[in-house]
Amino acid sequence: MSDKHSITQTAPLYRFLTEYVHYWTSFIPVLIAGSLVTLATAFIPLVTGQLFTHALPGGNQHLLQYLPLVLAGLLSTAALASLAGDYTICRIYGRLAHDIRMRMFEKLLKLPHAYPDFPAATIASYFFPYIEKLFHHATRLAVGLTRDFLIVIGLLMVMIYLNQEISLLLFTILIITLLVERLLYISAHQQDTPLRIQAEVSETIYAAMQHYRSIYLDQGNEQENRHIRNIFEQLRHTSLKQASNTKLAGVLALIFLTGILTGLLYYLIQQLILSKLTIGDAVAFFTAVVMLFFPLKRLLSIRSSLTQCSEILHTIFSLLDRHIQSTEPVKENLYVSRIEHADGKLHFKHITYLSQNELESLQLPFDLEIKPGMKVALINPHTQTTRLLADFICGFVHPTTGRVLLDDQNINQISRTDLYANIAWITPDRNLLADTIAANIAYGAMHCSVETAITSAAHASQAMEFIRDLPHGLQTRTDDRNVTLSDSQRQQILIARALLKNPAIVILDETVAYFDTDSAPLLHALHTLIRNRTTLILSVRPIMLNFAEYVFDPGQIAQTGCMNTNQYETDTQLTSPKNLPLTER
Repeated sequence: MSDKHSITQTAPLYRFLTEYVHYWTSFIPVLIAGSLVTLATAFIPLVTGQLFTHALPGGNQHLLQYLPLVLAGLLSTAALASLAGDYTICRIYGRLAHDIRMRMFEKLLKLPHAYPDFPAATIASYFFPYIEKLFHHATRLAVGLTRDFLIVIGLLMVMIYLNQEISLLLFTILIITLLVERLLYISAHQQDTPLRIQAEVSETIYAAMQHYRSIYLDQGNEQENRHIRNIFEQLRHTSLKQASNTKLAGVLALIFLTGILTGLLYYLIQQLILSKLTIGDAVAFFTAVVMLFFPLKRLLSIRSSLTQCSEILHTIFSLLDRHIQSTEPVKENLYVSRIEHADGKLHFKHITYLSQNELESLQLPFDLEIKPGMKVALINPHTQTTRLLADFICGFVHPTTGRVLLDDQNINQISRTDLYANIAWITPDRNLLADTIAANIAYGAMHCSVETAITSAAHASQAMEFIRDLPHGLQTRTDDRNVTLSDSQRQQILIARALLKNPAIVILDETVAYFDTDSAPLLHALHTLIRNRTTLILSVRPIMLNFAEYVFDPGQIAQTGCMNTNQYETDTQLTSPKNLPLTER
């Protein structure tokens, strides 16, 4: 069982190293820097021992003058090489974090139906805390493998060179000391803040707030207060016990370390008295042990960093591996149709869509036809339902059964480029890019548009009325501190973008935000946009429904089969309101 858990735990790390293998060569400078640190560190105990030897009476005074300079040079080399290695690791991390963030962003763009599962706070966690924690632990791993491990090996070799028996003894004592210190630390910190008690308090308070009416009616205030007080008291005792254990572990660790160091010094003094060890070697041994302590301590905690990296990578890969519903043409359709500019005729033929979420399930047991230029409002309390038909048209979602036709051609057989070029989906809360207004209008595939076309689109959306007053006109940047655009002005730029695209089908989406319909220029821009274009309006506001010729509730059709069962017919066209499961306006 443990072997299986170990394999599962290391799988994300192995995948990470495999997918980003091209970064391995970037660690060559890190290894070189680690080697320089190791060489400098290994010579420091020897030079320190010689310094003490020649400082005693009878020592070489001429050599003594140069030893401090050599020691300073070694320390400087170690510090500079360590700094260079850390800087290189930070550079590698910066490029790596950039790649991972871009992969996650591209994945989120391909998961339009995952957004309800990814609120802003969750997305922020993926892009920042997770990446930062990964960097922290990955840095510890990199430093441990490219520097600390080499330093430990180098210092051990120096100690063995001085005296093999004493080296093994000191190394064993040091390992035991670190293990005991770590065990005491873990025992004091393994009990975090009692989450169970916190959850119980939160649930009790929440229940009291939800049922305050019955509490007041039954006059149970005192009992509720006593119950909460007892839980808080339990939390206080638990926290006090945890704090005491932490302090006790620290004191025990300090006493133990003091005893070990005292015994070590006593042993070295005895070796000096018996002339089995010179003063220089004793100082070299002591210096090596002190320098060995911290890198060895970091190496002993490297397993924790491996576990943390593995958990974070598992979370990131779980997002990158999310299933994407294919929006490409169905495989059996070998021929892909081309539509340069569609007429805008839509036809839904016996559509059903089954989903685990009941709100997204839909059934249209009839033929629904929307002729070119028609304005249809889709109304339903659940935004998932109203957006579903629009997703069908865009090919973001495929129906379980039935077909969606554009100009009598199956949407699955139409080139994605042609399909997207004929549809504009406008949401009022869409943010502008931190770029010029011209670049925002010439967004996406239209980035090669000439300035005259951009200007014409801005005039058509009434946006030039305020653009000409900006400091640099169309070349004004939206992130300029001296420029503030209102909601209606921003929405007019979005409409200008759609007008420049010149789509056959327009989708006005108010499921998450509203157009600033108090603005007369914006209303005029909306009228201009939908003129002679097939339009789907996802809104329940009367002012938006006034744009529509028909009002259609797909959710009600999914439940009853039609809006008016007395007027229901199997085949239905929007051109026949009398026989239509729609409400004509």
